[in-house]
Amino acid sequence: MERTDPRERYDDLVVNSERHAVDAERFEEIGESEVFRSGWGVGGVAFDADGRLLAIRNEAYPTEWTLPGGAVEDGEGLSSAVVREVAEETGVGIEPVRPLGVDESLVTDGERSAEMRFVHFLARATDPEVDRARDLGDPDEEITDACWLDELPEDVFNPEYTREVYEFARDLDSGR
Repeated sequence: MERTDPRERYDDLVVNSERHAVDAERFEEIGESEVFRSGWGVGGVAFDADGRLLAIRNEAYPTEWTLPGGAVEDGEGLSSAVVREVAEETGVGIEPVRPLGVDESLVTDGERSAEMRFVHFLARATDPEVDRARDLGDPDEEITDACWLDELPEDVFNPEYTREVYEFARDLDSGR
C-alpha cells in the first residue's frame, strides 16, 4: 500500500526534520530497526474522556516517557497502524482524529543514507482500559509502564517536538 505523506493534505502540521551522521556500525543498527525498514512510523497523542494523555515507558528509553507507537507494516495505512500500535503497546482502543505532526529523520554514515517519517495522530480513547493482564508491546520490545497522565511530563522523549505536538493536540481536543 502506498502511503500518503499527511503534509500533502494538512498545512498546519508540526514538522521536525533532523539529519544524523553516524558511524557504519551504528548505521547498520539503525537500518535494522522496524521503522527505518518501513520508512514510516506512527504515534498516538491519545486522550481519554477526562483529558488525560496516554504515555508509555519502554526498554529503549528507560528514563523517558514516550507516546505509544511504532513502525507501519506492509500493506497498512497510517491511521490503521496507529490504532494497532497503541493497542499492542497499551491495550487501549483508540479512534484517530487527524495527523498532528511529522518527525522525519535522515541518517547517514557518509556513504549510505536511510530515512523515516514518524507521524503523530490526535486520537481519542474508545476503550481506555490499559491491559495489565498481558505483556505490553510486541515480543521484541518491552513496555515497562503504560498509564494515563494528567499532562505531558518533563522527562519525555524528543521533548521540543513532543511538547509542540502535545500542545497542538490539546488545542484541537479542547474544541471537541
